[in-house]
Amino acid sequence: MRGLPSATVVGLVAMVVAAGTATTVVVAFPAEPPSSLRTATPASTVRVTDREDADERQVQVALDTGAPRAVVTARAGTVTSSTCSTGAVLRSGDVLATIDGEAVIALATDVPLWRDLELDDRGDDVRGLQRALNVGGAGLSEDGILGRGTLRSAVRFLAERGVRPGEGADILPRALFSWVPAAEQTVRSCTATVGAAVGADGVLAELPAELRGARLDSLPIDPVPGARDLRISGTTVEVDDGGVVTSTVSLAAIAALPEYAATVASADGVPTISATWALRRPRTVQVLPPSALYAIQGATACVQPTTGAPVTVEVLGSELGQSFVRPRDGGALDRVRAVPDRGRPCR
Repeated sequence: MRGLPSATVVGLVAMVVAAGTATTVVVAFPAEPPSSLRTATPASTVRVTDREDADERQVQVALDTGAPRAVVTARAGTVTSSTCSTGAVLRSGDVLATIDGEAVIALATDVPLWRDLELDDRGDDVRGLQRALNVGGAGLSEDGILGRGTLRSAVRFLAERGVRPGEGADILPRALFSWVPAAEQTVRSCTATVGAAVGADGVLAELPAELRGARLDSLPIDPVPGARDLRISGTTVEVDDGGVVTSTVSLAAIAALPEYAATVASADGVPTISATWALRRPRTVQVLPPSALYAIQGATACVQPTTGAPVTVEVLGSELGQSFVRPRDGGALDRVRAVPDRGRPCR
């Protein structure tokens, strides 16, 4: 007679059955993957968006330069202080140095002050002084006549810089000022040495070479028509259709940039500076995925709105997986098919 199975055998069978059952459960009921790992269903339609496009192009600007320029004083004597710093920006109205304790002020005027100015003096140098004072808010009539109003504004301008014209209140000594060609100018080098006598030529500092002209080294291919500007290190200047900077104000703005001074100083041959050439008034374009375009012919293509007939668009460009278009009929797109029916013509 066979004996009953031992407790050990019974326990082992139970464990095997339980394990088999657990395995069956796992296989029969797999866990669902997290939503982040599920395959997305491709969108059948996409919304068309608008953006501003300035047709920006990276260009090189060739610079036509003259000889280096200098900041000169009419004073003689010993340099007792100097604020000059190579590579720094020198601004009109700055006290550049003191000579025998008397200040010398940098002043940007259309015509250098070439004489001591007295009450009722007339000329372009007076008009240039009035214009420089108006930059600081003097509100003078730029009539080229040194009247009481102009004289009072000049004395106030000097007093704000710790300068007293002296006993002759009706005279503005030329020696108070050193002419600079622009409201802001980068210093190329400082020549005045504190404790030394001013040189025979009166030079206190050297400035970068005069900028006589600037033009694009070469015009980009197929630009969008329209008036354009150049952006150079945050400064925007106008440029004509031939890529030439013609305005003296624009040339002065370029010449005042630290990048201009560094470029001219290190150039071997014709100096060039990097710039962005862009539309002055950006155009509005519509943005859609390239897959929405079909029947492409040259610069035109078809797109299929979610409702209505296919539309012919002008393809203006592309960037980072986006196509820029404009409907030929002047309308605006809203939603289009991401994968259009290529059998439906638009022409």
